[in-house]
Amino acid sequence: MEALIYGYLRDDLADGHSEELEDAMSTLAREEGLCFAATFHESTSGDGTAFVELTQELKRADAHHVVVPSLDHLAGQTIPRDILLAKLAHEAAAQVWTIES
Repeated sequence: MEALIYGYLRDDLADGHSEELEDAMSTLAREEGLCFAATFHESTSGDGTAFVELTQELKRADAHHVVVPSLDHLAGQTIPRDILLAKLAHEAAAQVWTIES
C-alpha cells in the first residue's frame, strides 16, 4: 500500500491558481510513489485552522508526508516556518515536500 501524502495550500498565496498547484502536488506525489489524499486550504485570514486540521489528520491516518507548493505556504518568514516544520516533524513525524525545484 502506498504511503499517504497530504497537500497544504495557503489560498492567499495561490493567486487564483489553487487547482493548478493541487495538480502539481498530486503529480509530485505520484512520481514519488505516494498516494495523494487531500489538500488542506488555509483561508486568506490565515488563522492556522487548516494547519491544525492537517496535523490532526496526519496523526489520525498515521501519515508522514506533506506537500506544499513552496515553504512560503507554511510561513513567509524563516522563524515561524521553522516552528511549523518542527511541529509537523514532532507531532506527526512528517516529511515536507515542495513542488518548487
